[in-house]
Amino acid sequence: MKLSSFFIAICILFTLQSCEFSCSVGDKKKEDKEKGTAVEKDGARIYNNIQLKTSDIKVEKAYLFLESGEKVPDDNVVDFNGKIQLRLQMATDWKEENGKVLLGASEKILNEKGDVVLQQDDLFEKYPDGVSVKDSKVIFISAILKLKEGTPPTSFTVYFRVWDKRSDAFVEGSYQLFSK
Repeated sequence: MKLSSFFIAICILFTLQSCEFSCSVGDKKKEDKEKGTAVEKDGARIYNNIQLKTSDIKVEKAYLFLESGEKVPDDNVVDFNGKIQLRLQMATDWKEENGKVLLGASEKILNEKGDVVLQQDDLFEKYPDGVSVKDSKVIFISAILKLKEGTPPTSFTVYFRVWDKRSDAFVEGSYQLFSK
């Protein structure tokens, strides 16, 4: 199963120069400058046309930003030359046990034809003992998509899900990115 997934990922990489997933928790820097237009949904400020659904957890803010720290413009048009991160700032806590929160996170990226470009089923598997409650308040999920020189304008749809492995709480959603 893993071998076939690896082979598919290698085949897809022929159209992309490089791709990478990663995730982290905890506030890496103080509050970013708010730019753009937010949509209020269930008390959350949501930017970049992120479609968001939650259960048993509340999000305070969700937005996209670039590796440089700059917020992604409202139209989500980027040049795909660096990391694009989703930031989920939580308004309520996940289920804590012994000072730790046990999270899971997945991400799937589809091209404009609907083909899966990349998929990762649990980005937090490298944290089997969980993360601190404080760090679980801010979750970053990132992807690096680099297009080959001369690639015509294209778009990608990113699907994500973060869940609590000790409860039914989750945040899931999607957003689109467009190349220049």
